[in-house]
Amino acid sequence: MADGSQDQPAAAELPLDALLAGAEPAAVDLLLSTLAAATGSYRRATCAVPFPSVLFEGPDGRDFAALNANLQALPPAEQLAAAAAAGRLSTAEVALLRWALARPRRPAAGVRRCTLRAVQEQLPSMTGWIADIGHNASLRPQAVLQLSAVPPSLAAGDARARVMAFHGTSMENVWSILNNGLLNASGTRLERTGAAFGKGIYFSTELPVAFSFCQPADGWVHSTLGRRLRCVLVCSIDREHAQGAHNSAAVPDRYIICERMDAVEIHFLFLYRDDVPPAISPMAAAASAAGAGGAAPPRQLEHAGAAHSPGMAPPGRSISPLLLVLLAYGGWLLYVWLGENWPLVRRVLRRHLGIRF
Repeated sequence: MADGSQDQPAAAELPLDALLAGAEPAAVDLLLSTLAAATGSYRRATCAVPFPSVLFEGPDGRDFAALNANLQALPPAEQLAAAAAAGRLSTAEVALLRWALARPRRPAAGVRRCTLRAVQEQLPSMTGWIADIGHNASLRPQAVLQLSAVPPSLAAGDARARVMAFHGTSMENVWSILNNGLLNASGTRLERTGAAFGKGIYFSTELPVAFSFCQPADGWVHSTLGRRLRCVLVCSIDREHAQGAHNSAAVPDRYIICERMDAVEIHFLFLYRDDVPPAISPMAAAASAAGAGGAAPPRQLEHAGAAHSPGMAPPGRSISPLLLVLLAYGGWLLYVWLGENWPLVRRVLRRHLGIRF
C-alpha cells in the first residue's frame, strides 16, 4: 500500500537541518534502521508501509531497490547534519530524510534515548523484568528508546486502568509498527505466529517470553545501534480491553491479548544487537576468573572434555546411583513382561520380521 495522501505532513515542510537539529542521532538511526530492515525483507510489500512512492516510483509501483540504495548511501546519523550543510547529500537523499524523519505519527523529534533505570523509575509497578535481566544477561538491551510519555497513573504506580506488557516481533515489522501502530492481524494474510488463544495482538507480562518471539533482521549499514537488530516493545494496554488469566480462562498465565489497536500504546523500545556474542555463564566466568596463566578461555571451558571416548561420562563426572537403580529396575520389568508375553512376541517377530526361534 503506497503512502500517498500522507506524504505531505506539516513537519515535512521544515528544512532538513531543522529536522536533524530537533532529533537525537539515536532517533534518526532507529528510523533509518527500521526502514532499511523493512525494505530489505522478502515481505517488504507489507512491511515497508508507509512508503515514499512519490519519491521512488518504479514501473511496477514502489521502487524498493532505489529507496534502499539511497538509504544505505547515507552517512552515519551523527554525520548527517554536517553532510547536509556541506552539500554532500543528493537531492534524493535529502528528500528521503525529510520524509522519513517527519512522519506524522512518529516524528524523529519525539523519540528519545533513555536508560533502563529511567524505564524502571517511570514504571514502578512493573518489576519482574529487572530480575529477568539480572538472571539472564542476554535480555539486557544494548539501547533503549522512549517513544511516548508514560501516563501519570502508571508513573505513580497505579496499574488499575492500564496493564503493562511486552511485545516481541520481527525487526522487519518495526517500521510499520512505529508508523501505523500494532495491528490485529489474526485471521488475515498478515498473520505470522497464529492465534492459539484467540484473535488479537499478543503480549506477555514476562520479558523472556516476548524476547523469544524476536526475529533479527539486517538493517542500515551505517547504524551505530547495530547492523543486525532485534526488538522488544514495552506497551500499556487499556485494562478494559486486555484479556489475560485474570479475566479469561482461555488465556494462560503470562499472556495478554488485545483485539483493539487503539487500546495499545507503545512507550519504550528495547534494541538488541544480534552480532553481540552471547553472555558468559556465571560458572564459566568464575572458572575463567579463578584460572591462572594458561587457563582455558570461557569458550574452551564450555567444551572441555568433549573429546572423551564415546559412551563414557565426561571427566570428573560420575553416573548417579539413582540412575543405575532406575535402569536396573527398567530392565527387570522388561524381563518379566517378555516372560509373560513370550508366545505373543514370537508370533509378532515371525509374522512381521520373519524371525523364528
